[in-house]
Amino acid sequence: MASDELWHLVEARRDDGAPAMFRIRELAPRPELSRIFVVEIPYPVTGLSRLPDATAYRRLAAFEEQWLTPAITALGWTFVAAKTEDGSFFLYLYGAGEPNAMIERLSPFDGALGFFDEHDPAWDEYAALKELLDEANAMPPAHDDDVGDADDDAPATEPPRAKPKAAKKPAAKKPAAKKPAAKKPAARKPAARKPAARKPAARKPAAKKPAAKKPAAKKPAARKRR
Repeated sequence: MASDELWHLVEARRDDGAPAMFRIRELAPRPELSRIFVVEIPYPVTGLSRLPDATAYRRLAAFEEQWLTPAITALGWTFVAAKTEDGSFFLYLYGAGEPNAMIERLSPFDGALGFFDEHDPAWDEYAALKELLDEANAMPPAHDDDVGDADDDAPATEPPRAKPKAAKKPAAKKPAAKKPAAKKPAARKPAARKPAARKPAARKPAAKKPAAKKPAAKKPAARKRR
């Protein structure tokens, strides 16, 4: 970064009380740089504050000097802010070029890097960061006694800063959750109907054959005696 650039350090607290550290560059928005690009660099969490140790800060400095600065210079992008919280550094850039070109230049540094980009011609993300800075600047300077307790977990290389009440997270926006498509109710197969029981047709009783009549016994004719 050039020596004439004006950067501000801000320490904030999230709504859950966790610390968040910000570096915010003071500059006028440039609408022609209409896309915001965020790089996430994870770091090992070792303390209760979940802030980086000195080794993680040195690694970040090397990334910015040896990877980020050459990339934004070559592609015409602008580095506007950095946020540190909960195991990750977030670096905010604005540019007008193709995001994939930036990804190709930065991703070899570490396969765990995360990337996010979004169309933001009004610089809304930067405005949220600037609002956090303005809030911090409007607060009275913290006394030494107040700062000492709050910075116990912070690295020794980080100086005390003004502290707004709660950090407004201008981090990359999560895509809106997609509603699951409505499922059509499964067609129910009609229950098989049992055929109605058929009553057996009334059978006519078989005609009885008349019993054979025995011929009446004939009396033998009386013979006359001679």
